[in-house]
Amino acid sequence: MVICLYCQREFTPSKYRWRVQKVCTDPACRQQRQRASLQAWRERNPYYYKIKRQDPAWRASSCQRARLWRVKNVDRIRAYRQANLDQYRTYMRMYMRRYRQATQETVIAKGKQPRKSTDGKTV
Repeated sequence: MVICLYCQREFTPSKYRWRVQKVCTDPACRQQRQRASLQAWRERNPYYYKIKRQDPAWRASSCQRARLWRVKNVDRIRAYRQANLDQYRTYMRMYMRRYRQATQETVIAKGKQPRKSTDGKTV
């Protein structure tokens, strides 16, 4: 019998991992162990994701992989979007506001007049 690090209860470890298992099979304890493990890994590797994102080759392959996934899984994307329609509309509204604002700021920075659409709004 071994005592769990998190809930302090006795448990019988797995017959395959009995030498190293320190946490019981309770989902809450397993989740705590996973979080602690992930946090320790991130502390040991603080620049892992940051360095990868700055690498142009990794970024290009990542974009290509995402693009291929979206092409293959159009139905999944549509089903998800339909299931979460309100969230999607809110997200797109905010996204387009930021996009239009950034576009307008770059136009003004270049010294041009912002365009007006047919309904009178600035484009």
